Amino acid sequence: MMSRNYLLVPIRVLALVIWVVSMPLVFMLCSLFRVPRHTELPHVFHAGMRAIFGIRVQKLGNATETQPALYVSNHISYLDVIVLGGLKAFFIAKSEVANWPVFGQLARFQNTLFFERSAGKARHQLNAMQNHLKLGKRLTLFPEGTSTNGTHVVPFKSSLFEAANLGDDYPRVAIQPITIAYTHHNDLAMNQAQRDHYAWYATMPFGAHFAKLFSLKKVDVKVVFHPVCYLDEFESRKECAEHCYKLVADTLDELMAAA
Repeated sequence: MMSRNYLLVPIRVLALVIWVVSMPLVFMLCSLFRVPRHTELPHVFHAGMRAIFGIRVQKLGNATETQPALYVSNHISYLDVIVLGGLKAFFIAKSEVANWPVFGQLARFQNTLFFERSAGKARHQLNAMQNHLKLGKRLTLFPEGTSTNGTHVVPFKSSLFEAANLGDDYPRVAIQPITIAYTHHNDLAMNQAQRDHYAWYATMPFGAHFAKLFSLKKVDVKVVFHPVCYLDEFESRKECAEHCYKLVADTLDELMAAA
């Protein structure tokens, strides 16, 4: 049985409206007046979103932040953006995310790169990613190409791994696999029915799923940062993608078994 507190609903709705409206405005003003460290405000924004929805994140390992990097993670929910929002990185997302209520605003605030899913746009997408990496920036992507129920990982698509191939004139791009696991609700291990209140996949309607979050209490999410690898350490980008997939999938299996 999922523990709910309906008294949380009006409090969270009010807090969300104030937060979503005020933070982008604060960011624009700080940017305009060149306030020191204003570029860290998106991370503050995500921290506020985690607090509003009772999301507690436990990080295991460290993200590489001293070089251009591709963070490659499994994908369970739109909440993953909030969970990983502390990373100093740009997100890669499908174009329709930009129009989602709340989370579209959140994604734009994080300087997300929105791409259309079509073969004809592939080269443009790759070029846009590489232009960011050449500037020493970091990108977060979900190479499964879909989201799951949170208990398994779909094999990674290798196409976007090619973005890490910048050539000899630029620094090597680190590729860091990340495992996300939604494990506990109110300090108790989740069953699948409970996890489905957080995981968003298949044909679940977004509006109804999002509305339920306002009455849920606390959720614990584990985020595991695996050792970095480099594209030139593998025979092909497909082999690199398989290596990252296996690390992420095996760790998720371990976390699910331990929960």
